[in-house]
Amino acid sequence: MINTCVVVDDDIQITELFSELLTIQGLEILGIGHNGMDAIKLFAKHKPDILFLDVEMPKLNGLEALKEIKKIDSTAKVMIVTGNTSAELQKELKEWGVAAIIHKPFNIRKINHVIESLNKSVSMYA
Repeated sequence: MINTCVVVDDDIQITELFSELLTIQGLEILGIGHNGMDAIKLFAKHKPDILFLDVEMPKLNGLEALKEIKKIDSTAKVMIVTGNTSAELQKELKEWGVAAIIHKPFNIRKINHVIESLNKSVSMYA
């Protein structure tokens, strides 16, 4: 069951809004970060049920952070929330085992659907 999460995006307004929406949906926010290094540190520290991760960020991008997180825990559930819609990126993210890809601007209904699906152990790409 997905109850806890970490949110990482370089846009502070997005992390605030996203965290607020997730809290309303009943998820506990364990940490908020703004770059790939934050993502790795917060994941290692909190071991959330799911990590919401942007791709385009400073220090380490989301793909680089994803690779490091999967080294820590190959079963980590990571939902990518990105504005990048390139087929090449999506293919690589899927190869690294992301639980879902949500495109910005995001829709809370899609996110809820993905969380419900993950709770049923179904991987999906929205």
